[in-house]
Amino acid sequence: MPGPVLWTAAISALSVLYMAFVLPLGNGQDEAQHIFRAYQLSLGQLFPQLIRCASHPNSLPCRVHYPGRFVPAQRVGGRISAGLYEAFQALHRVMNAAHGGAHFNPRVYARLLSVTIGGPATIFEHFENTALYSPANYLPQTLVLWLGRQLSASVVWTLFAARLLTGIVWAALITASVALVPRWKWLFSLALLVPTALAAGSTLSADSMTLGLTAVTIAYALRLADRGTPVPNAALARLGALGLLVGLLKAPLPLIVLAALAIVLPVLGTGAPRRARAAVAVLPGLLVAAWWTIASSAYFVPYRNAAYRRAEQVHINPGAQAHHLLTHFYDIPALLWRTAVNGHLLRLDGVVGTIGGAPLPEWCALLWLAVLVALAVGSREGRKPARRLRAWLAVVLAAYLLAAALAIYLTWTAVGAAQIQGMQGRYFTPVLVLLVPLLAGLGGARLRIGERAVARTAMLVSGVYAIVLFAHTAEFYYRQAPWQVVPRVVSALF
Repeated sequence: MPGPVLWTAAISALSVLYMAFVLPLGNGQDEAQHIFRAYQLSLGQLFPQLIRCASHPNSLPCRVHYPGRFVPAQRVGGRISAGLYEAFQALHRVMNAAHGGAHFNPRVYARLLSVTIGGPATIFEHFENTALYSPANYLPQTLVLWLGRQLSASVVWTLFAARLLTGIVWAALITASVALVPRWKWLFSLALLVPTALAAGSTLSADSMTLGLTAVTIAYALRLADRGTPVPNAALARLGALGLLVGLLKAPLPLIVLAALAIVLPVLGTGAPRRARAAVAVLPGLLVAAWWTIASSAYFVPYRNAAYRRAEQVHINPGAQAHHLLTHFYDIPALLWRTAVNGHLLRLDGVVGTIGGAPLPEWCALLWLAVLVALAVGSREGRKPARRLRAWLAVVLAAYLLAAALAIYLTWTAVGAAQIQGMQGRYFTPVLVLLVPLLAGLGGARLRIGERAVARTAMLVSGVYAIVLFAHTAEFYYRQAPWQVVPRVVSALF
């Protein structure tokens, strides 16, 4: 049978080549806004631009807007290439027509091939939902956009090149993760080849780096811990560097640094040296996460009120919402419970099957999760994780869920609301890998699955779900089979 590293590389590479070209440009999760933010970073602008509509009344985001009493008096975004804006507007019009009954027509790419990303013409565009993301989320896209500007390249080809490089980096990171992890390689491969990751790995969003960096960090921590000997200083510095990058990802992902610390803690020595080495491992990530969160908070503008219709606009004020939580902290369990029973806290279909605007059915997600849990619980590979480590990982996962829910409550939900609104399942996809060490071998003698059975099942499930992903994407956006869609896209581009 093929090894797990080779299998992961093959499936991820195939998904990059397929999804990068077949998923229509602009149909990844908030893809246009993410690429606007990456374009701003390619100009060397670390923080977004904030404008007040009273002093910029003729700015497009201030002039064209849905009405409502909660509409913010300022916008956050930046100046982008007029060609880039024109391309996304054309793509947006095509998708609006598709929602009206037509199908996405890739011929729109041919009409846009002459539009370039360079040139002096710019326009201010607002992207409040991505303005607070750090450069770590957009490293591949930023590089491609910088090169595209220098060469005055075609917008379409620049965006496809950015998708391909982003996908290659994601595929390399998750393949490296499977190579690094000392045990449970097939389980890691299955968790990393979840359909949400296959769909998002090559899109122009922050999810690609999120999925790749968290996987590498956890895998490297498990590798260091599995040696059973004190961690060398060079290896500890590498773990700290990974933690630094993770710390720059959007909150609450920096909590992954604490999971990595729990994994390597037994091999950091004892006493004062242990505490010092633990600080080297986690402090860079936690400090840079705190710095970026504080520094970027000055540019927060409620995106819900800046881009949604009047019926969906609500009173959003993070300061007032935080005060409400502090004075009603005893209501937090009830808040979470009400959100959960209404199915809005943990959307399993989003965790497993987020594909642009076309998620997989929830039963597909439940089946995939059941297989992952069963394989992990019945795994007999190597020694079992210590109870203390399992407890720490469970605490980190619970803290991650709570932090994500409260962050959405602060920034998206109306002040004092009885339920949390705006939760998306894909927020939890990066921490799926933590289920492997958390659950590995819990079945004991009652449930024992051989390594070859784990390998066969992991290959079957990840392979079948990749095929389902490809077919579902082709059917939703083109109403055709994958082997019919690919020639249409290729002929339009070439």
